[in-house]
Amino acid sequence: MGAYDDTVPGPVGWTTENARERAHDVADTLLAQARESLSVGDTEGATQRFLRAASLFSAQGLSGDAEAARLAAVAALMNHDPRRADELWQGLAVIGDSSGDAAARRGLLGARLSRALGERAEALQRLDMARRGALEVRDAITYLDAVSQAAAVHVERGEPAQAYERLAMGWATLVDLVGREAAARWVRPLMLELRAGLGEEVFRRARADCERAWRGPPNPVDSLRGPL
Repeated sequence: MGAYDDTVPGPVGWTTENARERAHDVADTLLAQARESLSVGDTEGATQRFLRAASLFSAQGLSGDAEAARLAAVAALMNHDPRRADELWQGLAVIGDSSGDAAARRGLLGARLSRALGERAEALQRLDMARRGALEVRDAITYLDAVSQAAAVHVERGEPAQAYERLAMGWATLVDLVGREAAARWVRPLMLELRAGLGEEVFRRARADCERAWRGPPNPVDSLRGPL
């Protein structure tokens, strides 16, 4: 659907603003209907309504609303047909640049799809998108979500040193966002979980490899030592 053309006459008494409000109302109705469709298990109906709402929002220049509706379509379809859902996700590029919030949501959802499809390298790229978006808006929780998922993907790829480094770098960044104590409190359980999953010896080697890669003080990994 193209942009609204205010040279085309509408019903008598309508203005361009009337038409835009009407389109927005229709899109909101479609979103409500889509959610109702999901509640009764009508995945295809929900997907189509989300996409129609996205088209209406896009035609009115409401790129944020359009992206949210399209992401809802992707999420609705994810468990039903992940390959098609991924195609819809990739189609988000036509909407244009995302805000930080939108990029974070887009990246996290895209990474879930990639992992479901066994495409781990693609998942890491999408998690980087989420991480950058979260940093742009200083969303510490979403940032940590992206970092922890990336560490998990590295474990799946047999890359323990990279998994450790993701968490260590995440800690260093979170210090700037939420302070040293909160950052350590959030990251330490993830480090302990990583150690339990890898085993003590593999974890120790991963930490040593990561430490060797860091150049010069201060080394943020040092502050995570404690029981690790």
